[in-house]
Amino acid sequence: MGTVTIAATFGAGGSIIGPAVAKRLNLPFVDRAIPAALAAKLHEPLAAALADDTERGTAVGRLLRSALNHSGLFAGIPVPDEERGVLPDIAMSETAIRRLADGGGAVILGRAGVFVLKDRPDVLHVRLDGSVEARRHAAMSHEGLDYKSVARKQNESDQARRAYVAHFYPRAGAWEDPRHYHLVLDSTVISTDTCVELITRAAKDVFANSTAAHTAPAG
Repeated sequence: MGTVTIAATFGAGGSIIGPAVAKRLNLPFVDRAIPAALAAKLHEPLAAALADDTERGTAVGRLLRSALNHSGLFAGIPVPDEERGVLPDIAMSETAIRRLADGGGAVILGRAGVFVLKDRPDVLHVRLDGSVEARRHAAMSHEGLDYKSVARKQNESDQARRAYVAHFYPRAGAWEDPRHYHLVLDSTVISTDTCVELITRAAKDVFANSTAAHTAPAG
């Protein structure tokens, strides 16, 4: 069938919209949590933080900022810049994502899927975003938190995700650059149902066009 990658900032509703799109397309949903097999191979503090970058934003940001002060992923273990995007643990995650895409597809939230599956004709890349204030208020509604707590989580989460992409995919460009995506939606203004409908329809178009191109007779 095909794959949808969704990059969502904090409060943009990725964890709500993603599963709904997967259900509409009858595809498995893969969230941003790092697989257990991969987490087990990572240095424990970093693995624990990256395993849930929404809830553990503080730890992610602190650990990645520390790592970025060195030349490698882990403090004290130098890795040349040219190898940062092909570290064994990241390669494992990329392999898992590509296998999902090759095996019938999935809806993938986070994991830098937009960069891992770049230029594949059977993949729709989506970004969910909104103004900082709108995302904070949306998160207050969804999570039942006060404004101060939500503002802290938003800053930490956005910073951590940006740092993750910059560290592991230094040549990819800015995570928020709209040129990486086929569809960019302000999910704080457009309703969840409409976002799901737009993504689903766009995905079906991409999948159909990819299939038609693949099956078209040569010449």
